[in-house]
Amino acid sequence: MKLQERISFLFTGTAYIIVGFLVVTQPRFFYYWIAGIFLLQGIASIIRGLTATAQEEED
Repeated sequence: MKLQERISFLFTGTAYIIVGFLVVTQPRFFYYWIAGIFLLQGIASIIRGLTATAQEEED
């Protein structure tokens, strides 16, 4: 296994544990976390859509 994969797994596992702990101790955090994910995914999708359109028009 490559070093980058190990670091990625360690980071992801740690993040899941921290988020899981926060959801159990502070249930409202769960709602904010989900809302944040939707907002970030929406922004990322809009940016991808705009950049893909601009690249296709240039070709």
